[in-house]
Amino acid sequence: MTGDLAITSDPTGASITVDGESFPNTTPDTLVGVPTGTREVELKLDAGSSQIFRWSAEVVVPDEGLGTVDAALQGGCGRDCPFVLERGRVICRFNNFGDTCASTFFGGGIPALQWPGVVGGDYGAGGRLLIAAILGSDAGNQAGDTSATQAFRQAWIGRQAVETDVAGLVETVKLDYWGTALFLGNSLLGLSVEQTIFAVDSAGAEDILFIHYKVTNVTGDPRYQALYPGITGAGYTLEAVFLGFGLDADIGTPSDDLGTFDPDLGVGFIYDADFRDSELGSDADQPALVGVLTVEPPSGATERTRTLWRAVDDWDDGTRHDRAWRILAGQLGAGDAISDHPHPDYGFFSDEPNDYRVTEAHGPLTLAPGESAGLTVALIFARPVPGTFSPGAQVVPGDPTSSGRNILAIAADLLSLAADAPALWARYRP
Repeated sequence: MTGDLAITSDPTGASITVDGESFPNTTPDTLVGVPTGTREVELKLDAGSSQIFRWSAEVVVPDEGLGTVDAALQGGCGRDCPFVLERGRVICRFNNFGDTCASTFFGGGIPALQWPGVVGGDYGAGGRLLIAAILGSDAGNQAGDTSATQAFRQAWIGRQAVETDVAGLVETVKLDYWGTALFLGNSLLGLSVEQTIFAVDSAGAEDILFIHYKVTNVTGDPRYQALYPGITGAGYTLEAVFLGFGLDADIGTPSDDLGTFDPDLGVGFIYDADFRDSELGSDADQPALVGVLTVEPPSGATERTRTLWRAVDDWDDGTRHDRAWRILAGQLGAGDAISDHPHPDYGFFSDEPNDYRVTEAHGPLTLAPGESAGLTVALIFARPVPGTFSPGAQVVPGDPTSSGRNILAIAADLLSLAADAPALWARYRP
């Protein structure tokens, strides 16, 4: 006996195979005359650039009526497939898993974050969206659990093919991905992310990279639940959510870097401790400072936290979800490797050179199923101001709440760009 099977997918255009037999049309399509009973259905979309998206499952084709498949494909080219955004003077390599300006996730030592342009140095090892939350009372046995993305482990998986567009002075790339692991795994389960990276080829904005995120709770999405059957019904709520962008900026050799914040603008930045690094070629005696600034915080967020941490303080063993939440929420405790600053906005500051990461996070937010939150950050590059430093002489960052430090004079050009960044974002955003 045979029956009919209606198949839709997101994204559309996937090839269809049933029990190993290929069908000529792509999704969406209705197959007629499919043998009834349990069948193995596989959907596959080749979107070019090695971006392969798949879905497979056993599907029952009924004797009567119309069987249906409504599938969310996953995949892409993964962490080892770098794309590149090159516009203005910032070059950023990324993948469709959301690893942004991130050579850590690519093989072959590919530069991650180059400035200024192709002749510039490599200033980055890893960047990504960081999220931590507490699962709400509607999360069943997991209610009250803390869950967070990890700093470098796989936390997301591709959802759509990467799209690139150039309009006038602005180049944009768009990618979509979502959390894939179970509650005790490496990431939050039940979030989708739309990420758009903007670069502008215009004086005043050419040294800034804008990254916009839209984060949505998809635990109630039937397509998501089909992939993760542990989630049922209306989904569950995420509470005490904090969103932030984390950057592992390496100023040439990473082990001799320092980092700090500007107390007025809120920008955090990492710099070479003595402004001399032979890995940076012509900029060896004037290595750039790399800043992270939020230009558009999530609506409804009332707290902003800024944290520096060292490589030894990464929470990447898959079990430190509580620590990740405390870092992003500004709730560091006496037992944490990262010390807290008396000011509630800051976590950790040190005059000791090391390999540093920086993040600025916002919250607390509540995301019920179907609800979204947005965040836009800017990555900013500038050389140190001539005459304010001596190559080879270490400059300590000092207390980040103090406005009279020498490092702020050295970083004056970066701070000027940071002051302009919100207006530039308002001008060039779509």
